Amino acid sequence: MAYITFSTSSYPEAERLEASLDIYAAMANIDVSLPRGKSPDIETRIRLLPGVSIALIQCSPLIVNRRSRQLQDGNDDFALLLNPTGNAPWRSELAGVGEVECSPGAGCFSFNDRPGTIEFHGSRTYMLNISFSRALLGPLVGDLERASKKPHLSRETFAHLARCAIDLVKEPGLKGTDILAETNRLLDLAALSVGAPRDIEITARHRGLKQARLRAVKADLRVSAWQGETSLGWLAKRHGVSPGYIRAMFEQEGQSFTDYVLGLRLERVFQCLTSAAHAHKKVADIIYDAGFNNPSWFYRAFKRRFDLTPGEVRELVSTGQPAREPL
Repeated sequence: MAYITFSTSSYPEAERLEASLDIYAAMANIDVSLPRGKSPDIETRIRLLPGVSIALIQCSPLIVNRRSRQLQDGNDDFALLLNPTGNAPWRSELAGVGEVECSPGAGCFSFNDRPGTIEFHGSRTYMLNISFSRALLGPLVGDLERASKKPHLSRETFAHLARCAIDLVKEPGLKGTDILAETNRLLDLAALSVGAPRDIEITARHRGLKQARLRAVKADLRVSAWQGETSLGWLAKRHGVSPGYIRAMFEQEGQSFTDYVLGLRLERVFQCLTSAAHAHKKVADIIYDAGFNNPSWFYRAFKRRFDLTPGEVRELVSTGQPAREPL
């Protein structure tokens, strides 16, 4: 899928103002107003999917306007505007919606066929713009006009929607990504964020929200699985669900939560045993650092997983022979 970028850092400082006013404004089909005498700092990454476009913007102070001239492009997409990170809020004003201020962790609606203004005043402000074809999102929401009367997005789905969109836009390549599945996941999360009818909400929660939560839990475990004890209760509280819900998510994928964590920790040990950066460490220290506190049980699990002992892995590495990669 198409991937487009723009960065003022690609231009000499003397040319950044002109690039912002001409190239960036034309690319986004907007008018841009910048503080007098200030060199702009703008970075944008855009991913185009079937019926969905995602733009992640980071910028210094500026004002964006979409006026009647820009509305002639015929774009009537419905957009969700999210403030995903940082410290600075931005303010949106749109015909029919009104004025909305979005601090980090908040989001609002936008209609691309209406005039509007967005003001960024922070030295570094972020916006995540996820635009949906009305033909795709409209049937899931029912009445976009009524939904927009409550301009702020649901906070329940905000983090999952932001994570899903940022994952799709942060790198040029999408190797191994199921584009249709990702598009449907975005649609489900968007419908829940806006306010879907009850029957569609049930489907969206079962499909889009559950998958987004599972991805978030797995991402959390990839960081925390070997940093002390990672209990199911701790993880459930962190993600705002019950321990049984997390356990069921993994079981529905054909794997228990315990086996998934074990796999992460075993792979961590394998990587350390084959890394020059950890060559000075004792095997026992690597095992404990990965979260294991029963060495004899660990050795049996490691042998089953890799058909080698930790000592044999190190010996192969020291002699220049390839060790078996984790499955």
